[in-house]
Amino acid sequence: MAASIPTNSTMSTASSSSTSNNSSPSSIKQQLQSIHRKSTLPAPEQTLSRLLVPKFASRAYHLPGNNARQDWIQYMLNNHPVLGICCSHRLHPLKTTQRVIILLGSFACGIAITNILYLWFLTSGKDDEEEVFAMNFSVNNDDSKTYSVSRGLLTLLTVGSASHAVFDRFIWTLSACGICRAGGRFESHATNRNGCCSDLGKYLVILLVLGVVVVATLVVVIRATVEEGNGGDDLPVFHNMTINFSEILQLHKEEFNDWSFVKGYALEFVVSLFLYYPLFESVLFSGVLGCSTLPVLGGRPREIAKERKAQSRELGIHNSSALPV
Repeated sequence: MAASIPTNSTMSTASSSSTSNNSSPSSIKQQLQSIHRKSTLPAPEQTLSRLLVPKFASRAYHLPGNNARQDWIQYMLNNHPVLGICCSHRLHPLKTTQRVIILLGSFACGIAITNILYLWFLTSGKDDEEEVFAMNFSVNNDDSKTYSVSRGLLTLLTVGSASHAVFDRFIWTLSACGICRAGGRFESHATNRNGCCSDLGKYLVILLVLGVVVVATLVVVIRATVEEGNGGDDLPVFHNMTINFSEILQLHKEEFNDWSFVKGYALEFVVSLFLYYPLFESVLFSGVLGCSTLPVLGGRPREIAKERKAQSRELGIHNSSALPV
């Protein structure tokens, strides 16, 4: 039997059939998906962003490749409430406008806490000028000075400062939340491009700061009026707890001139930012409080240890995959 030789018409028919099979909707969709994957591979800038943004958002003590001096400088410049406004890293999730809003909220919160504690001492009948303890300083045998710490000052430095620190940490975490940003746990490229969830914390912080400013303004007016009005005995806010908001707004009609507490707090605020803050953050950075093992308190040594463990695990995986089966 002679073998049949395909004619030209038969070959063209087979070729058209093969072309029609290759151009089916499913194959076209797969080709488009392949092209999309190739075109959306992370660029070097995106890769760097996915690496650094979560670390900046979590106030990381250590960045890959940095020595101790470089890590301390980047930690201070990226996290300081004032220096971070103009010296933070370009990829930091907190931008200049957000940092100014956070600084305003921190200042308003400190003023509110200071005056709330003053009003609490006033309404509770406790003496904020009562001496708790005294410290003697002597330069020479004939020259000695005594510094008295009152109950009000001690309360402000403990309860007030702790509350202020909690607020600063909370508002920072809320604004710089990296969960929905590049490299975060719930990262979504489509969402990040539209800026829906990644900027949610920024808008929540604006609302929170507005509320704190309103409360701080109200408390400042009440305290200034109390100091001018004989201890607040003539103010309905202290003897009538059912006072409505319109009556509170009438406090601005009182005449008062003592705003010295605002100047005092401004001085304290500057000292805390440029003296206490660097000292306290440097102690946390060193890790001495957490013996280099506890979260947050472990500081830079703990993060370096975690990085080395991760590198060891990755190296072990690569070595095991290279072994012959």
